[in-house]
Amino acid sequence: MTWIVFDYAGVISHSPPDHAGALLPQTAGVEPEAFWPVYWAHRLPYDLGAVTAAGFWRTVCGELGTRADAGLIEVLATLDLRTWAHINEETVGLLTELAGGGTPLALLSNAPVELARMVDGLPWAPLFRHRLYSADLRLAKPDPEIFRRLTDRLGAAPDDVLFVDDRDENVRAARAMGIRSLLFTGVPELRADLAGALRRAPTRRPGGAAARTSPV
Repeated sequence: MTWIVFDYAGVISHSPPDHAGALLPQTAGVEPEAFWPVYWAHRLPYDLGAVTAAGFWRTVCGELGTRADAGLIEVLATLDLRTWAHINEETVGLLTELAGGGTPLALLSNAPVELARMVDGLPWAPLFRHRLYSADLRLAKPDPEIFRRLTDRLGAAPDDVLFVDDRDENVRAARAMGIRSLLFTGVPELRADLAGALRRAPTRRPGGAAARTSPV
């Protein structure tokens, strides 16, 4: 049995469109070229659940010179969630087909608590038998340990897992752990890549030995 594990942002959701990405710096009262480097410089602790949304936004606004009262923080946190909520319906269609055909699916996402709980509440979330988030695990891709935790949760050997992500560093990190991985560039390309990868998927002989279903 081969598990297929999907990233969220950039795979199931679209990268933020320009109009959505512009709202955060506008609300913070700074230019985008000043806003985004600061946002990303402080994002990892938030994704890891080490700081709250309020703590993240106070830090970002403080570095940008923006006074961060409770009202502004609430608006920024809400806009941030909406920025990452533009769903790629083509990907959801593929997920529905895979799950309907009996393929076991899991989700592995770098996401803070608020984003994780938003994703958990979306209509297609039950397609995934497991949903793993950096804020809950206190680990983030591309840390090798998050991939160990993934295979433990799935009860699967690394070569029984096929991982899909839009970031090359995450794909390379998963491959280094023995997980077959695909770089997402679009749904049509992913369909073709999945077909080829699944044809080459190993099967388990009695006693746990692996054999490939077709020559490499």
